[in-house]
Amino acid sequence: MTLYRGMEVPKHLCSVLPYMAMVDECRESLQILSQQWDYLDVLSRVIDADIEMTRTRFEFRALNSDLVAALGDEILKKVTASLGAKAQVTIDIIVRNLFERTADIGFLATDDDVRAFLKNERGLTPDVIRARLVEYQRKYSVYDDVVVLDAHGQIRANAFARPLPETSRDGLIERALTTRDAFVETFATSDLAGHDARCLTYAYRIGETSDPSSRALGVLVLMFGFDSEMRGIFDKLASDDDWSVLTLLDGDGTVIASSDTEQVAVGTRLKTDATQPYEILRHAGRRYIAVTHDTKGYQGYFGPGWRGCALIPAELAFEQDEDSADLGLSDRQFRAIAQNEHLLSNTVREIPRRAEAIQSDLNRTVWNGSLAASHRQVTKRDGTTSEIASHTLLAEISETGSRTSRIFAGAVAALNRTAVGSILTDAAASADLALDIMDRNLYERANDCRWWALTTRFREILAQATIDDDDARELTSILAYINGLYTVYTNLILFDRNGRIAAVSDPEQTDLVGTAIDAELVRRFASTADTNFYGVSDFAASPLYAGRHTYVYGAAVLHPEEQDRIVGGIAIVFDSTPQFEAMLADASPTDGAGNRLPGCRTLFLDSERNLIASTDGGDAAGSATTLPAALFEIAPGESTARIIALDGRLIAVGVSRSHGYREYKSAADAYRNDVYCLCQLDLGIDDATAAAIPTTAQPLRGGAGRRDGDLVEVATFRVGGKWLALERASAVEAILPEQLLRFPHQHDNVVGCVVHKGESVVIVDLRRQFEGAGRDDAKVRRPVVLFRNSNGRIVGLQVDELGDVRSVDSDRLDGARFGGQQMAVKAVIALGTNAESATRTMALLLDPDELARYAAAPELHDQAAA
Repeated sequence: MTLYRGMEVPKHLCSVLPYMAMVDECRESLQILSQQWDYLDVLSRVIDADIEMTRTRFEFRALNSDLVAALGDEILKKVTASLGAKAQVTIDIIVRNLFERTADIGFLATDDDVRAFLKNERGLTPDVIRARLVEYQRKYSVYDDVVVLDAHGQIRANAFARPLPETSRDGLIERALTTRDAFVETFATSDLAGHDARCLTYAYRIGETSDPSSRALGVLVLMFGFDSEMRGIFDKLASDDDWSVLTLLDGDGTVIASSDTEQVAVGTRLKTDATQPYEILRHAGRRYIAVTHDTKGYQGYFGPGWRGCALIPAELAFEQDEDSADLGLSDRQFRAIAQNEHLLSNTVREIPRRAEAIQSDLNRTVWNGSLAASHRQVTKRDGTTSEIASHTLLAEISETGSRTSRIFAGAVAALNRTAVGSILTDAAASADLALDIMDRNLYERANDCRWWALTTRFREILAQATIDDDDARELTSILAYINGLYTVYTNLILFDRNGRIAAVSDPEQTDLVGTAIDAELVRRFASTADTNFYGVSDFAASPLYAGRHTYVYGAAVLHPEEQDRIVGGIAIVFDSTPQFEAMLADASPTDGAGNRLPGCRTLFLDSERNLIASTDGGDAAGSATTLPAALFEIAPGESTARIIALDGRLIAVGVSRSHGYREYKSAADAYRNDVYCLCQLDLGIDDATAAAIPTTAQPLRGGAGRRDGDLVEVATFRVGGKWLALERASAVEAILPEQLLRFPHQHDNVVGCVVHKGESVVIVDLRRQFEGAGRDDAKVRRPVVLFRNSNGRIVGLQVDELGDVRSVDSDRLDGARFGGQQMAVKAVIALGTNAESATRTMALLLDPDELARYAAAPELHDQAAA
């Protein structure tokens, strides 16, 4: 701990607290009140008010530091959690994308046409191969170029007409020719890029045969569109009004991509540590809060050793979102949400309760001091009395305590509202991210089926009148090789022009060979002789996926010489269950440790709001949901968030509607499939329990009343929503029992007894008389007012809040008595206008003798005495 502007706070907060406006305003208000407490403490000693202020003053002062520290930690935690989520998504999305590239290079490097071209077979010319590479790049538009080189580094063909050297001297050529790995991945300057800029490349040798140990004919290089891909990722994660900077770091901590190059330029070296929850970095004369994360990997692939880092200028990190104040929630709902232990830390949530406990004890001390002051009426030289001075001081002490408690409650409430607003933002962002991951993934599936349909051997064999066993084995071998590279599929299927299955990749499903594929799938996949066309099944239970729900992608296989003649088709079965669950899990909101938030549920839904996938394993794909239709009234690519009441719970809901990725589901794509993602976060119970939590009534405050008539001194207190009073002469003291002793046979109006100064005192509760059944919360310590009846017997009355002790004119007492349940009321006191609420206040004056009769049962006295 260290001292920060007069308050003890954890050392790690000192560098960021100056930027937290809300915390600093709270701190300043509390320091002003702290000075007021010091002044009142001194004044109480001067007046000799017989009230001990020291303990209360020190308790509030300690709570001041705890509040500032807790608010600072909570706000910092939310900022770093947001930065951490962005850093994690930045690295994980690019790694997911690059995983697909590692599969692409493994398959394209075995392309028969490219191999034949390098062997000078079949009369294949550079123009023919270039056309094939262009066809590939049209489908996989993530590549800036595709280059074929011979074993000496001579460039033989590439997809784009751009100036390149005749021979590349890039070291990756030699590495690709000699590597024992499945691919060579480099991010460096290269003469293949045509300039000195760095490029991300995937390379592998082209063998004389499919045997990896065969003689190398050359090298295939895929040049990934790194800059454009990172721009797309950054645009998705950083809004226009977001001051955070998203960066990608290489293994040395050098920035290789930045969402804001004005703040953090490419090539900058950042000293970060992914093992730390956050760091304070100095860069370009500014102080930044930064969070760095390693990738979680995808399908066992962890990328080139890069990291995601998100950082924000410290002076801008804690700006409050003004929109978070208006969330369309009632006070009751906010009280219910505030009970959610996962929304704010226990330390923060306990602060208002601790303040109330101190205030309650202070009120009791003031109340008792006011009673004692009534006995001391020492006349001073100026004609005033010590009673008046004591009453004024005590009222000021009580009001200062109330102001202090209100600051505590207000600060936590403001933080609570900000936290709820942040949760809504996170829910919408998570839903949008999940759909982005889905569209990116399914974009690859649409590409795969179209490119694999162009495999020359598939076209040649399916174009034959019959397929013999050797041909079938060759088809099976190629399919199995592809499926080994692309593990997101459970099976790859080739079918002939009649829809009969010719080969499958999964050896466990060879019984499908010779059977007919579903006619609707044949129609969708193999009805258009266009190399850019593909089809997708509905998301439905499929016999190709063991009766489970999935998407099946497919495309037509065309005759090798007659491009308008369809000879069959390919169907690829997406492994939807684990893949969609992984996407949702990766996009779901997490805590600072990367764990999914409790009560969080994320769903993919189709256009009819039927379930596609869920993070909740108990949800069945294809089942209907009963969510409000209004949640889904958004345009493609849009997101929304709100709080709804659902099945007795308050739920934060973020909803997003898919919009595709690159060409996939774009205006140029014939495929249409609206998908929604819905992210739910449970905020708490929405029922009468929260509504029944009593709100604090306006305390009765005022002076001693007019001094021109007969005065009656009364001590006031609240039970439920009603203010009550006893004449001062019968009021003894207010206590706060640690524990009530319960009777074996409890009466309706008796809650137990306490031992006070060696005497057993029966405690009465009047809430049933004044408020109905009420809500009995045994965990809440409530004050007890001790009073004495005309026989001198002391009885206790359990109350909710202590008011003040005051003098009222006797003409303000209405002596009408009450019968029935309120027979203990002997008069109504008109107390004038409450300055705080601007309403006429009244109190019911209780008859101590009638009130004592509630505790007069003989067996209670026997039990209390025992």
